Amino acid sequence: MAAKTIHTELGKERRCSKCGDYWPEDSEFFYSSRGVIQQPCKACYAELPSRKERKANQVKAQKLHIPVPCAGNISLRVHQA
Repeated sequence: MAAKTIHTELGKERRCSKCGDYWPEDSEFFYSSRGVIQQPCKACYAELPSRKERKANQVKAQKLHIPVPCAGNISLRVHQA
């Protein structure tokens, strides 16, 4: 079994639980919660089916959004008679 962390000339590196590659143990490669490094690495996390589906839904929602043109001098207050 491979070690979870190793020490290299770059510093401490952590092994990703999904891809098995070693990456520097910092916020550039891993998410953290309350100072604890989370698995898997950011690249593998982005490839999870649930994340891909959420991203696809966001893109679809952006394509369907039609902005309503509004002139800058129109008052949005309701006038009472």
